[in-house]
Amino acid sequence: MPRPRTISDEEILAAVSRVVGRVGPARLTLATVAEEAGIAPATLVQRFGSKRALMLSLHQDDAGLVRERLRETRDEGVSALDSLVTNLVGLSAPVADPVAFSNHLAVLHQDLSDPEFHAQARRHARAMLEEIQALLGRAVDAGELRPVDLTQLARSVQTTYNGALITWAIHREEPLESWLRRELGALLAPWRAGGA
Repeated sequence: MPRPRTISDEEILAAVSRVVGRVGPARLTLATVAEEAGIAPATLVQRFGSKRALMLSLHQDDAGLVRERLRETRDEGVSALDSLVTNLVGLSAPVADPVAFSNHLAVLHQDLSDPEFHAQARRHARAMLEEIQALLGRAVDAGELRPVDLTQLARSVQTTYNGALITWAIHREEPLESWLRRELGALLAPWRAGGA
């Protein structure tokens, strides 16, 4: 009979994400992940097989995770626009340090150059876009936003979010949360009901 697992795959993948944030994907090894997770490297090999498989597993459910995070405050009596901004800010929490951001940005290089990682990145981006559009639709229905091309505005929100992460990491003038809130607020302001 196999021995019970002392650590879940989710806990291991959380350790992988922390290691990526500290050292980036190129310097990540099974040994550093094992040390972070408090397990033997052989356990990682047994469960995942290789560093590549481990990294693919890390991003396997990114689309589901982004959906979950963008729905976090949706039903808590918070306005749809406030939910949108708050949830996008929450989504950025793992990269709120410039070093962690640059290390996670290195993962994007891998996402763009490897077909399997790229497929995961596209699913993540599509899920994010759909959830942004859903929240914007709720904002229109609630009278928070003027009627607008929701597809285009959702794309603009996603583009602003991603661009703001990069410009924040370059300028480093204030915390990421306030940087994101300002940039997203400026984008949405002309479309708010009664806005300029």
